[in-house]
Amino acid sequence: MAAGMLARHRPALVLCTGASSALFGWAAWELPSRPGSVAASLLALLALAHLGTLLLVLLRPEQLRPIWRALSWLSLGAGAVLTLLLAVTAREMVLRFGSLGMGVASLLAAITVLVLLATVPFAAWGLRATRRAHGPG
Repeated sequence: MAAGMLARHRPALVLCTGASSALFGWAAWELPSRPGSVAASLLALLALAHLGTLLLVLLRPEQLRPIWRALSWLSLGAGAVLTLLLAVTAREMVLRFGSLGMGVASLLAAITVLVLLATVPFAAWGLRATRRAHGPG
């Protein structure tokens, strides 16, 4: 994809990475029950990666393709790991607390959907926008 094609994504990318950086930073700070947990560290890493991408898009747009592609893969991986962590936690809540744990597990399922909505579409957009066109043959 030519640089001009990537340039048309810049305004939306600035908006999305800025909002995602704030969202994941807030989530890393507020959501985990223990600071320094795997989930908190992964959310903080996502926040920093989005912030770094935002700065590079603004300051070094010629470096957009590899940075955005790396962020997209990180987002996919983080979404998968966070989903696994939430599923394990939900299972543990049900095993420990029975029907009360089922209610907590339902809330964790809703959080999982929100995590996937914040990671997968962004990653798919980035991977699609940064793929290289292949000629015939």
